[in-house]
Amino acid sequence: MERFLRYSLSHNRPIRLMLMTTEGQLRQVKAVVEALCADSVSLYILRPPQRLTVRMEQLLAADYVRGDEGQD
Repeated sequence: MERFLRYSLSHNRPIRLMLMTTEGQLRQVKAVVEALCADSVSLYILRPPQRLTVRMEQLLAADYVRGDEGQD
């Protein structure tokens, strides 16, 4: 998963993330990583446009967005 986060941060490209909200709900988002720390990640979510900081343990999965596969 860290590979996708670093890819988004270094290339300023969106990735698809599955995360657990603070309310305990699953949420899938397309987002660009703005900052990556050891225990948290700052995201710019594309729809609806918003900035969000989540703890690393809230991130469940990461993947390329459609059409961006293999651009590493």
